[in-house]
Amino acid sequence: MPPEREPDFSDEMTISKNQNLIYRLSGDINPLHVDPDFAKMAGYDRCILHGLCTYGFAGRAIMRNLCNNDPKRFKSFEVRFSNVVFPGDTLITEGWKVSDERYIIQTKNQDGKVVLSNAAVEIR
Repeated sequence: MPPEREPDFSDEMTISKNQNLIYRLSGDINPLHVDPDFAKMAGYDRCILHGLCTYGFAGRAIMRNLCNNDPKRFKSFEVRFSNVVFPGDTLITEGWKVSDERYIIQTKNQDGKVVLSNAAVEIR
């Protein structure tokens, strides 16, 4: 759980509306991400974004804010996927410093729903 204080960093990124189609090039062919009828059968009103893509957006925010865009400084990142993300959503990734090398991380969408929780990153 994040501390009850303002985060040490906050980074906001809007996902493109076709990000799910682009991310399909990663090899994930799950129709939940590209077929609106299949997504409706699964209980969603539209296609959802790949979890790994959400993870990547949070990783980009961490790289930019904590690692000076140097991947050698990025040691580990663990998360719990706690809600779905849709193409076109805005993700807000926040971090709270707990030591020189460790931050508690949380990512939420534009409505305040936490999509990545119980998260922590270690940097060098």
